[in-house]
Amino acid sequence: ATVGKGKGKGKGKGKGKGKGKGKGKGKGNNNGSACPSIDEIMAMLDEEFADDMCVLQEIGWVDNDGMDNATITADLAALPNEVQDGISQEKIDQCVADAEAMWANDPMVVSCANEYTDDEIQIIQEVFSYVANYKCFLGTFDAACKGFVYTTYIEPMLANLPMPSTSGPSNGKGKGKGKGSGKGKGKGKGKGKTVA
Repeated sequence: ATVGKGKGKGKGKGKGKGKGKGKGKGKGNNNGSACPSIDEIMAMLDEEFADDMCVLQEIGWVDNDGMDNATITADLAALPNEVQDGISQEKIDQCVADAEAMWANDPMVVSCANEYTDDEIQIIQEVFSYVANYKCFLGTFDAACKGFVYTTYIEPMLANLPMPSTSGPSNGKGKGKGKGSGKGKGKGKGKGKTVA
């Protein structure tokens, strides 16, 4: 028997192209959810109340340490009593309670409740309470000032205005045209005299 040995070389090349389609979601702050992060919330508030903070700093109600309660109290005490009476803590507290109830039932707040840690929730609640107190104070202050201005100035002025008369003088010019037509018929009997 003959046994043969052979050597063979084989070269193979394979080329493959694969195409894949994938959908990816980018992750941003707060795990990519639609809920704003703490930093985003603070940035939005800074932008919203930038003008207010400027005014409060100018009048001395806010400094680098926060609210200056002594200055605020002194300024409010200098207001007319009628205005002070309209700015009651009871009204402000009721306003804040109503705002908190509305905020708690807000769809976005409800849907985002599980997206924050306990510490973040505490920060958000503190920030909201601060904002609610500030807005409620402004609303109460505005209403008290408007009430004072109306009662002290506008109402007396309106009372002294001459009331318009319900029966004013009548200046009327009348033109009358009349047409009359008459027909008369008469018969006369007489005797004539002849004058020579």
